[in-house]
Amino acid sequence: MGSKTMSDRQNATKVLFFLFIIFTSSTPATYAQDGPRSTTCEEVLSFLTPCGPYARGAAPFPPNEECCSGVNVLANIVSYLVGSKRVFCTCYKDVAPSAGFKPELTQKVVSECGQVINLPTDPNIDCNRIP
Repeated sequence: MGSKTMSDRQNATKVLFFLFIIFTSSTPATYAQDGPRSTTCEEVLSFLTPCGPYARGAAPFPPNEECCSGVNVLANIVSYLVGSKRVFCTCYKDVAPSAGFKPELTQKVVSECGQVINLPTDPNIDCNRIP
């Protein structure tokens, strides 16, 4: 049973990496509209990839150190760089559903990693209204 869980984690990582490559090669500049003071979808995905098994519900909580490290960096970016929360929102809405990420589990990952930021993961949110 343990090997199936490891296989699921490896597959989830491969799926996220594949989506990352497809997504970034097809729309490289879409999310960089806020200029150099913002982040990119590629960065958002790189920080969230280690959290895939948790955000999909395929791994038990608490998240591992690699996941929380990415969440902590992402939290700093969206807290301090202008427009980064909007970039996160748009990127998450475009990529997360196909990767199987669940909004409530993504929020739980953030919380379990010790962050108190509210990342916009609601699939119905209008990302253009986020500063």
